[in-house]
Amino acid sequence: MASLFSHQTLTIFIASLMAFSVLASDQYCNNLTSVKNICKTTQFPDLCYKSLVPKIGSNANPQLIYKQSAELALSEISKASLDFAANGKIEQLIQKIMPNNRLALSALESCRTFLSLASYNVNNTLSSSTGVTRDDIRTWLSAANADLETCKYGFADLAEDVRNVVVDKLKNSTEFTTNSLAIITEIDKCERSKMDANKN
Repeated sequence: MASLFSHQTLTIFIASLMAFSVLASDQYCNNLTSVKNICKTTQFPDLCYKSLVPKIGSNANPQLIYKQSAELALSEISKASLDFAANGKIEQLIQKIMPNNRLALSALESCRTFLSLASYNVNNTLSSSTGVTRDDIRTWLSAANADLETCKYGFADLAEDVRNVVVDKLKNSTEFTTNSLAIITEIDKCERSKMDANKN
């Protein structure tokens, strides 16, 4: 009799634990429909919130939140590319401060390549192609961040005035891309927690 009671108690406990796990997973995922909540998980929460709410409101599907964030990152990379283009602001500054400096012009040329790669990588994450996974998206965003950082690194040993402008021109691109990576990571955590809860 005692054994039966213990078995029933264990069954009830396991069932309660499973229900709690599913409830906790649902609550976690529901929090991600709030732009404010999902932006709190990013490295630049104020930028995230203030840029997204005017476009999609304070509540939205997490996938839409990600899509809008990635589109903003792509837009900022495109803007930065103009500054690094031939006869753009960066080249004009280089010619003013250190005319025809080979290292500076080489770093600038490399940056054009890295910005193109960053744009390509972020754009890939917005693809509607079947088979694209959240792991793929995180890989592309990490690559885009690396592209932007490598661009900045090329100016590390050059004049401070040039270096500071380069960092400033890449600021928004870097921050929006970093935030997008954090957002898709949170969405992935949500989906994985659902799968784990259902397994239990």
